[in-house]
This record gives sequence, C-alpha cells and structure tokens, in this order.
Amino acid sequence: GTCYFMIWSGLACLNQFVNSVVWHGNALNPSPIWCEISIRILMGASVGIPAASLCINRRLYHIANVQAVSITSSEKRRDILIDTLICVVFPIVYLALQYVVQGHRFNVLEDIGCQPALYNTLLTYFISYMWPILLGVISAIYCTLSLRCSIRRRVQFNQFLSSNKSISAGR
Repeated sequence: GTCYFMIWSGLACLNQFVNSVVWHGNALNPSPIWCEISIRILMGASVGIPAASLCINRRLYHIANVQAVSITSSEKRRDILIDTLICVVFPIVYLALQYVVQGHRFNVLEDIGCQPALYNTLLTYFISYMWPILLGVISAIYCTLSLRCSIRRRVQFNQFLSSNKSISAGR
C-alpha cells in the first residue's frame, strides 16, 4: 500500500507540475495527446491515492489484530495481490467507466492545464465522485478498528504486567 501511495502521489505531483509549466499564462492546446494522458493520471490518482490509503489502513488493522506471530509466504502473496487489485485494477476500471460520463475529451484551464470534462448528472456522482469518498470512509473504518485493537492489546498487556510483579514494561 505504501509503495502504491508513493507511486500515485508522485505521478499526480509530476503531472500537475508539467501542466503548470506548459500552461503558464495561456489556455492554448499545444499538446492534445498529453492532455489525454494527463487527465487519465489525474482521474486515476483521485481514486488511486484513497485506495492506497485504504490498503495501508487495512494492513495496520491486520497487524493490530494479528493472532499468529509469523506470516507465511502464501499470506504475503495474497496480501500483495489484494493490494494490487485495490490500488491498480480498481483505478483502471474507474478510468474505463469515465468514458460514460465524459462530456468531451478535456478542458484546458489557464495556469492549471488539462482537466477532465465530466457531465454534471446523477450518473456522474455515482460513477465518478462517489468512489474517493467511499474509499475514504472504508479507510476510516479500518483506522478505527486498528485503534480499538491497539487499545485492547494495551489493556491486556497492562493487566498481564499488574498480575506479575516480577515483570515490568522496562524489561
């Protein structure tokens, strides 16, 4: 999840940097192919970054709620596959669905660059705008569950320490 977060954030920042340099002081369209690529990066990052955050919080929850000390290689592979599905495949499917609600190819804004052109319809809210919010809510739920598990572990540890006077937290 962390690597995907770095990749999506890096792509989004690089994309915005290039757009701000190319379209500084103008709204011309010298590079329509770049705009096609740029809006896909922008839309992919709009769900890729929340998806990576979800994977990070999901992993933290599994760490806080761990029952076994060691993790097998098949469990590691399964976790990587799930992270890849959430952080790569889901944004690709999201990008494919954007063609349904795309008004025209893109808009070019002065000093900002290429921006997606989406219709303002109810379908757009369900296909486009709902997913980053939903991913954020699921991520917040995992975060809350992680905190709850951590607090429960701390209480159990403190009870264990208080029952054994010869053991302290320092040793």
